[in-house]
Amino acid sequence: MSLQKELGLPNPITHPGHETVMSLVLTGEILAKEGDRLLRAFSLTDSQFNILMLLKYQVEGGEINQTQLGRMLLVNRSNVTGLIDRMEKAGWVERSSEAGDRRVKRIKLTAVGRRLVERAEKVYFAEIEKIMAALTPDEARRLCAFTERLRERLHG
Repeated sequence: MSLQKELGLPNPITHPGHETVMSLVLTGEILAKEGDRLLRAFSLTDSQFNILMLLKYQVEGGEINQTQLGRMLLVNRSNVTGLIDRMEKAGWVERSSEAGDRRVKRIKLTAVGRRLVERAEKVYFAEIEKIMAALTPDEARRLCAFTERLRERLHG
């Protein structure tokens, strides 16, 4: 369905760049809402799921300092402390002081957090497979490359 029809716009969008940006934004919002819906069943937010996935798949040695973790996130870094506080309270992560510098906090996935992310990611990846079936593997790679180029332009 065209963006014009989907949004119920009475007139065509005449600027191709504007239409593309609107399409990307709308698609991102719809994907985010679907992610929220899926993760709600596990009492997780998308940011919490992101942290659990990073701790499971991107952290060498099982723990990382909180500042490094913040750099990897898809959320505002100022939210990291509050997110980790809530996740620690839920028993999903542990926080400890770094040897030699008690101000630096190390974050580690707990067994409870690992079980939670393993359950949630099964549902998440199954949904991703259904959604991405709309594209061939080559189309998906090209879409990723196109969006990377846009981000490079935005970052200057």
